[in-house]
Amino acid sequence: MKFFGALAATLAAFPVYAAPALMPLPVSVVPDGTGVLRIEGPLKTGWEGCGNAALLERAATRLGSDILRQTGLILDPAKPIAVRATCRSAQGGVDRGEAYRVTVGSEGVAIEADGPTGVLRAYASLRQLAGLSPAGIAIAHQTITDAPRFAWRGIMLDPARHFISVATLKRQIDAMERLKFNTLHLHLSDDQGFRVESLKYPKLNADGEYYRQSEIRDLVAYAADRGVRIVPEFDVPGHSRAIVTAYPEVGTFSKTMFLGQPEVALNPASEKTYRFLERLFGEMAPLFPDPHFHIGGDEVSKTVWADAEDVQALMARENLADSKAVEAFFLRRAADIVRRLGKTVIGWEEVSGAGLPKDSIVQAWQTSNAMADATAKGHRTIMSAGYYLNLLMPADYHYGIDPAATAAAGLTPEHAKALRGLSPLLANFVTDALVDFPHAPLSAEQEKLLIGAEAPLWGEIATDELIDHHLWPRAAALAERFWSPASVTDAPDMYRRLAIVSAQLTVSGLDDRANRQRIAARIVPDDNGAVADLLAITGPVRNMAHDHRIKAMLAGQRIVQPLNALADTAPVDSLAARRFADEAKRYVAGERALGAPLKAQLGDWRANEARFGAIATGNPMLEPARPTATLIAAVAAAGLDALEALETGRPLTAAQVENAKELLARLEKEEAASWRPFDSFLRPQPAADLIVKIGPGIRTLVEAAAK
Repeated sequence: MKFFGALAATLAAFPVYAAPALMPLPVSVVPDGTGVLRIEGPLKTGWEGCGNAALLERAATRLGSDILRQTGLILDPAKPIAVRATCRSAQGGVDRGEAYRVTVGSEGVAIEADGPTGVLRAYASLRQLAGLSPAGIAIAHQTITDAPRFAWRGIMLDPARHFISVATLKRQIDAMERLKFNTLHLHLSDDQGFRVESLKYPKLNADGEYYRQSEIRDLVAYAADRGVRIVPEFDVPGHSRAIVTAYPEVGTFSKTMFLGQPEVALNPASEKTYRFLERLFGEMAPLFPDPHFHIGGDEVSKTVWADAEDVQALMARENLADSKAVEAFFLRRAADIVRRLGKTVIGWEEVSGAGLPKDSIVQAWQTSNAMADATAKGHRTIMSAGYYLNLLMPADYHYGIDPAATAAAGLTPEHAKALRGLSPLLANFVTDALVDFPHAPLSAEQEKLLIGAEAPLWGEIATDELIDHHLWPRAAALAERFWSPASVTDAPDMYRRLAIVSAQLTVSGLDDRANRQRIAARIVPDDNGAVADLLAITGPVRNMAHDHRIKAMLAGQRIVQPLNALADTAPVDSLAARRFADEAKRYVAGERALGAPLKAQLGDWRANEARFGAIATGNPMLEPARPTATLIAAVAAAGLDALEALETGRPLTAAQVENAKELLARLEKEEAASWRPFDSFLRPQPAADLIVKIGPGIRTLVEAAAK
C-alpha cells in the first residue's frame, strides 16, 4: 500500500514498538505523523447506532482479552482508553456492513462502521495494531479505511474423513474472526461418516463420532458472535458410502469394482431416496440458520449406475442419454428439496451443467475455467480452485492466484498433454476438467457474480491434532487475498507480516505449535533439540505425495496411515527458512552486521547432523530422516564456505562452487518432485517425505561468493 511505508517510517521513531503487521492489508492506511496513542489502561468501549449491544460487548471483551494475551501487560484501571464506535446501520449479518474506518488519535480510537459487523472487522485491525508488545503498546496516530473486496471469504473443513472436535473448530473460528473470514463451510458427510446427530435416521451415527444437535446449535451461535456463518455440506449423490451403508435401500452398489470396492451412490431412480432426503435435509436445515445449504454433487462415478436396472428404466423413461444426465436429474430433484426448505443451494462445479435454477451457487474446485464458465452461465460462484490447503503448497503459491483470474489454477494444457502421453491410465485420469485452458477475462457482469472465495482443507491427512498446523498461518495469507484490493500482491511483504501474525495467532490461542511439539515429543521424548532444529527448516512433500494410502490403493492394497511422522509435524511453510533467505539477501546487499548471526545459524545446522544421529539410531520414526540431516549439514557447510569467502574477500574455489551447485540442484530436484499434481506419484520423493527449505538463502550466499 502506498501509505504503509509511511506508517512504518513513523513507527520506526519509536524503537521499543514493532511496526504493526496488518493482515489483510486495508484499502488505505494514512498516518498523521503527530505521535502515538500509548495504551496503559483497559479499553473503554462504547457504541452508537449499532444495534445489538450484547454482541458488541462480548466482542469488546474478546478484544481486551486478546490484547492482554498478546502483551502480558498489567493495565492501569485509572488510565482507560476510549474506543468509540458509530454505525451507519444497526442491521447485522456476516457479509453486511463490513466496511469501517478506524481513527487513532490522542483522545483514543474512533470507529465508523457501516454496521455492527464492521465494528468486529475494526476490532480485528486493532488487535494487530496492538501487536506483540510486552514492553508497552503504542499505536501511531493514523486513519485506516477499509472494506472487503469479496462478500464471501471462507474456509472449508472436513470432519467427515477425520472427526474434528468442537474445541478445535472453535479455535479456528476465533482465528477466522481475527483475520476477517466470514464463512466456515463444514463437509459433514462422506464415505467415512455422517457427522451430525440424526434423530430421524439414527443408524447414520451408529458407527463413528458425530456432533450432537445441541453442539451444532452452540457452534453456530459461537460463530455468529464472531461474524462467521456456518454452511453445512451433505454430499450427494456420490461420496455417500456412509449413508448407503446405514440405509442400503436408498443406494446403489455397482457390480464393477474400483480399487477393490464396489462403487456407491444414492439411487436416483427410487422415490425412497427423495423421501429420505426430504426428511434428512428437513431435519438438518433448521440446525443451520444461514440461508445457504451445500449439497456437494461432485465426483460421481460414471459407472456406478450402469448395472442398476431401475436406473436404466429411469433413463429410458426420462430420455436421459448418459450417466451425466442421470446425475443432473438427481441434482435437480435434490436442489428442489433444499429450495422448498427456504435455502439457497450450493454445489461443487459439477452442478453447473445440471440445469439448476440460476439462484443456485456454484463452487469451482478444479480450475479457474470452472469459475469462468459458471459465471458465464449466470450462476453466482465461489472460487476454490488454487486454494486447496491440504495440498501443502506454500502460502505464496495460493497468494499468487487471484480469485477473478480465468486461467490461473489447474493443469496447463502442456502439462496435461505430457501426462496423457505417459500411460493410458493417466490419460483416463487427466480429463479436460482438470485443465486450465486460456480464457478471456471476466466481463463486468461475471465479476458481479463472483461472490468470493474459499480455502478447503480436506481431511485425508489432517487429523484433529493437525488442523491448526495445516490451516495456519497460510490461511491468513488467503484472508488477505480474499479481502484486500486485487493490487495487493507483494509476496515478500506478505511473508514479513505473516511471521508476526502467525505469532499473534499462537499467542491468542491456536494450538499449531503446541500440537507439533506434542507429535515430536511422542516420536522422541528426550529430544536434544535436534528434531526441532531439523523440522524448523523442512516441510512435507506436496500434492498428496505424503498420502501413502493412494499409492497403496493403486497397488491393490489398503493401509491405515498413522499421521505421526516427522512430515506431519514439519511446518508446511518454513518461516525460519524464509527469514534466513531474507537475511542472506540483506547481508549480500551490504548489511554486514548480519554475518555473525548467519554464521551461528549455519554452524548450528551443520552440527545438527551429529545431534540428530545420536537420537535417531534405533528409532524407526527418525531413521528415515537421517539422510535429511546429512543433506542439511552439507548444504550448511557450503553456506559457511560462502560466508567465509565473502568475509575474507576471497572467492570460492571452483571445487567449492561445483559442490554447492550439486547440493543446490539436489534440493531443487527434491522440491520439484511434488510441486505439480501427478508428479508426486511419478517421481521419487525425498527421504522421510521432507523437503529441505534453506536452498534459496544458501544460493544467495554462494552466488555472491563465486564472483
